[in-house]
Amino acid sequence: MTTLEIHSRSRLAGYDPEKLAAANVTVVGLGALGQNVLQTLALSGVGGFLLIDYDSFEDHNATRSPFFPSAAEMKQFGRHKAPAVAHRASAVCTSSRPRVWFQIDTVQRCGDRIIRWADVIVAAVDSVSARAWLAERCRLHGKPLVEGGFFGPEFNFSAFSADSGADCYRCFNPSKVSSVSCTQYAMDAEQRNIVPAIQATAAIVGGLMAEQIINIIHGTDIRYGTRQYGNARRATMHSALLRRDPECPGHHDPLVIEPLESVIGELRTVADLLAAVRRREEKGWIALAEPIVLTAACTRCAGKCLVRAAESSWMVEPLCTECGGPWSRSEEVMQGLVSMLNVVGELDDDTGLVELAELGLSPGGCVLVDPGGQAPYLLEIPGEPQEFTAAPRPVPS
Repeated sequence: MTTLEIHSRSRLAGYDPEKLAAANVTVVGLGALGQNVLQTLALSGVGGFLLIDYDSFEDHNATRSPFFPSAAEMKQFGRHKAPAVAHRASAVCTSSRPRVWFQIDTVQRCGDRIIRWADVIVAAVDSVSARAWLAERCRLHGKPLVEGGFFGPEFNFSAFSADSGADCYRCFNPSKVSSVSCTQYAMDAEQRNIVPAIQATAAIVGGLMAEQIINIIHGTDIRYGTRQYGNARRATMHSALLRRDPECPGHHDPLVIEPLESVIGELRTVADLLAAVRRREEKGWIALAEPIVLTAACTRCAGKCLVRAAESSWMVEPLCTECGGPWSRSEEVMQGLVSMLNVVGELDDDTGLVELAELGLSPGGCVLVDPGGQAPYLLEIPGEPQEFTAAPRPVPS
């Protein structure tokens, strides 16, 4: 069957299969919403996908997961969502040149490469912290963001423009769950994300979000600046006009990307990065995409943990090794969080030892540098970017 035959009806509806086939979409969060958005885009002819999720399938996901793995797929891919969903998505792509990759990791550890690669980014992740991170990085790189969510039969979604000065997700969600501010209950809710969920709602909002993404790819009929609310059970919808909050904590202007060309030795740790920036700038600050947690209290026994990792990594499982978590116990006295690095200030040894890869700063990633007195910019980490993982091959019959 030819591409012309496959897409004959969608052409009549106004789709351009060539534009869709050339487009790249990053989908963050491969639960019910992410899979329904992905399925519609793949069937519609979008050609490139990068799928991000560190989570695993549970049995209850089967009622609202179009790409829930079969027994054979579960045996081949395990329970991680990303490889199984990538395999299924590649099988239903109608593009003449499908390209499907995935990463089993938190979006923060994946870093800016996943945003720079895409034409549109989809936030289908439940974590408020991850959405805030995505919104911030999309603004800095000038990429449109489509996000949504649902609770039982109720749903909402929005599309945020890449244009300078436009409103952003953080204008309406200025706060985020933090390891220093949230209670044990909030920490548990952030991790478990237990909400009433039905496939009917996931399919409806997934289809509506997919159409917005397709509109963005075509450059037509884009509903920026509004939040759409609906109820699948009552078959109702209404919209609310969104306006930029002048006190929004997020960035609203894309920044210039400059390569880090002068590097002496291996660029592996925060100390290495600071030394490289000091060779470029005489003063200023390095703004990390998210805070570094040096030490934190285990949320079960309150014992002090040695973390030295990004805040999102800590919040995935904030437990010490004695309570079944990944973080060793420590009695060392350190700072709690580190968000900014002073170009001319002293760097403590513990912060300096943090691995850049842990902060999403692998080759091709970017960090914000504010030199003071001049415009801030994004500094690109040098090196050959690691290839994304390709969709798994079909299960042998």
